[in-house]
Amino acid sequence: MLFHTLTILQIMTNLSPNTNCDTFKEHTSVMPLLAAYEFIGIARNESSEYEALEIFARQKDWSIDLGKMKRFLQNRKNTIVITCEREKIEWISKGFTRMTGYDFEEALGNSPKFLQGKDTSVETRGMIRSKLDTQEKFSGKVINYRKNGERYICKVDILPIFNKENDLVNFVAFEHEVEA
Repeated sequence: MLFHTLTILQIMTNLSPNTNCDTFKEHTSVMPLLAAYEFIGIARNESSEYEALEIFARQKDWSIDLGKMKRFLQNRKNTIVITCEREKIEWISKGFTRMTGYDFEEALGNSPKFLQGKDTSVETRGMIRSKLDTQEKFSGKVINYRKNGERYICKVDILPIFNKENDLVNFVAFEHEVEA
């Protein structure tokens, strides 16, 4: 268990592989630290973003193949947003910050609706709501707003994600900015 905990801590904090148990002998708060990092930026650097997504998916016991997500993340202009079944953001890719200007801590716990504004179509909002309520895929374009107030058009594909017991556990949105 300690080895596994240390490995996760190394991934999360970008520590050297030479870090060992003695490194943390004076820190009794390692386990609370790990609990706090469960949903906030498990390894936020580019090389480990997919590994962080794998850890998240394992924790949630997803029943899907992550290959599509890995390919999608390879394009720096793409973003992935993961919400819980109640539609509160639990994880974002770095592309989200590049596209919106909001960092992980600002997005965490919010509904993705916080990106919408006065020009976001009521009809589109209704279609998204209908698809999420029936646990179906939504595909379409949405007018969103960056942190600086600038409007942009986002192509969004939202999928419901189920665990191995077939319970809805998350929604995953694949997003990228498009021209009008």
